[in-house]
Amino acid sequence: MDRELNEQVMIERVEMIARLTTEGVCQERDREIALNLIAEIARGNLMKNKSFSVVFAPAPVEQILKKGAK
Repeated sequence: MDRELNEQVMIERVEMIARLTTEGVCQERDREIALNLIAEIARGNLMKNKSFSVVFAPAPVEQILKKGAK
């Protein structure tokens, strides 16, 4: 595979892992595993598109409270 295709596949995998851990009910250990998987996937891959980034953030407090009230 050429470099750009490899890069795109890596980005899609990272996005999928990030989406699964942020959208679903996930324990803290699951998030740690997801971050390690992302690091393993991205390791050694210098990306041409420097604007790509992955951010993990906790759900807003309001969202957590709404889920707890249901």
